[in-house]
Amino acid sequence: MTQNAVISIFILFISALVSQVFGQTVDPMKPVLVRGDVTAVSASSATLNANGKTVTAEFSDKTEYKKISPDLNLRSAVVSNLAEIKVGDKLIVSCLIKPDGGCNAIRSYLVSTSELAAKEAKEASEWKTRGISGKVESIDAVKRTVTIKVSGLTSSQAVVISFKPNAEFLHYADDSIEFSDAKPTDFLGIGVGDMLKAVGDRSADNTAFTAEKVLVGSFKTIAGTVKSVDASKNEVVISDFASGKDVTVSTTKVTTFKRFPAEDAERLAGMQAAMRNGGFGAQAGGRPQGGQPQGGGNRPGWQQGGQRPGGMAGGPRGGVDEMLDRFPTITTADLKVGDMIAISSTRENASGHVTAFKLLAGVEPFLRLAQMNNGGGRRGQGLDASFSIPGLDGGGF
Repeated sequence: MTQNAVISIFILFISALVSQVFGQTVDPMKPVLVRGDVTAVSASSATLNANGKTVTAEFSDKTEYKKISPDLNLRSAVVSNLAEIKVGDKLIVSCLIKPDGGCNAIRSYLVSTSELAAKEAKEASEWKTRGISGKVESIDAVKRTVTIKVSGLTSSQAVVISFKPNAEFLHYADDSIEFSDAKPTDFLGIGVGDMLKAVGDRSADNTAFTAEKVLVGSFKTIAGTVKSVDASKNEVVISDFASGKDVTVSTTKVTTFKRFPAEDAERLAGMQAAMRNGGFGAQAGGRPQGGQPQGGGNRPGWQQGGQRPGGMAGGPRGGVDEMLDRFPTITTADLKVGDMIAISSTRENASGHVTAFKLLAGVEPFLRLAQMNNGGGRRGQGLDASFSIPGLDGGGF
């Protein structure tokens, strides 16, 4: 947690300096730090995109070149040179700002894109192979544990999370789904209803998990019918089934945007109904389900290839995440008025807008099933936040 806190503070410090550079008069004799992505390199300069502003860092024979690790730890700095700076790399430059907005570089810190990508790939693999995710159901402040519900394709499992003494905690910002905006927190920053993802070690019986890295998000789930689509703004307005109000949903480049194929949605909803009714071959929303899932042999709940859905008996979440991976990726432009969608999103802002972390289309069978379980009559009536759609909560958030 300490390292993450230092990194976040360092980034905030740099951002503040960049804002100072572009928002106020700068003392030309006082060095400032400018951070950005390299868009061009020459024999004597590098052009940076610094928070949307273009800055040219001009080098001289007195410029010092350093290279730092992807975690932005300045103590890791080693000697570098101009030849190592490539387009796409990240650069932090200590410089004297010129009247024309350029900067005379005193010292340059390089963060290699290839090393950053390798670090991110390693971390992504770790979150997948040693990770767990689910919704926080309860918190025991005395024992310092959290119980989460790990959802699979057709069922869920309660898993008790404990934390190593040096566990690192991060919490998504309330108004952002960008990982880079996540802030350091601690055990007290976890709340009931939050989505929690952790890396660590699971117990032999898969009912307990000891976390060393924790990522928390205070997301909400919403389902509704599409009323309008603005592809140019990547926005969609839906009529929320629970509240009956219109909600404007924004999407970004990091939004997981998937559509359930109709056959898969019907089959999985039928499996959910069967589990709740204590048998197999039940009907979802009044439609026959044909008995067994395709490709799963004669064992209910198994996927093609014999893999067990994630979350069953507290096991890995590979089943859910891999299922979503193979489903068609769509965009806002693919949505049509009248479509039923479900989202996991930020809380509403002052204007009533939310930003979707995950948006799933083709979910009508699951919502129809939830409506029946809630005693709903007309389409959408009786539906509350208890609906269950594989992949909407937890995995991949």
